Amino acid sequence: MASNTVFTIFAIRHGETEENKLRVLQGQSQGRLAESGQHQALKLGLSLKHTEFNHVIVSDLQRTQDTWQWMGLNQPVTFDERLRERAFGKYEGLPRDQVMHAGFDELEIESKGAFFRRVSAFVDQRVALYMANKDQDKCRELWLTHGGTLRIILYYLCNRFQVETPQTRFDNTGINEYRIQNGALSIERLNDMQHLCREKSSQRV
Repeated sequence: MASNTVFTIFAIRHGETEENKLRVLQGQSQGRLAESGQHQALKLGLSLKHTEFNHVIVSDLQRTQDTWQWMGLNQPVTFDERLRERAFGKYEGLPRDQVMHAGFDELEIESKGAFFRRVSAFVDQRVALYMANKDQDKCRELWLTHGGTLRIILYYLCNRFQVETPQTRFDNTGINEYRIQNGALSIERLNDMQHLCREKSSQRV
């Protein structure tokens, strides 16, 4: 691998859905992008229109596919089920507060371990492909996904590259930017919401 090779990851959550607004547990249900989520996606796309990506990889659930369409970026895209949110089975579609209060039957949902293995396998594959490409000076990828998936991506990257995992939230269309170079990880942005032009905190590190 060339010493100057840089792998930059833009990991982003989908736009706000009707289910988000109603505080409904979505899991792997398709989700319906709300009008607010459409506007978020449009503004996100405008903020990234001059950014060239080598690969765009999107969760195959409808809410992420719709977010990608509303972003309006004319780039090839791959849909990957490994970027899906955690599956909550029969609890999907129920009020989040009700489910959290009553608790889960762990046999009815995707286990934390299975969820972690699914997402970390995706990350490992992408990092391995980057490391195998010795002739490319830089690689930039966009991963459009979900809040729970983003938490695993952050934790796994930090653990793999021995960086302390920062505390953050993952708001709809918040930009998380990671850079890997010379075997080291740097976190450039966490939950950056500046593209929405609203008073919402973002963390730059």
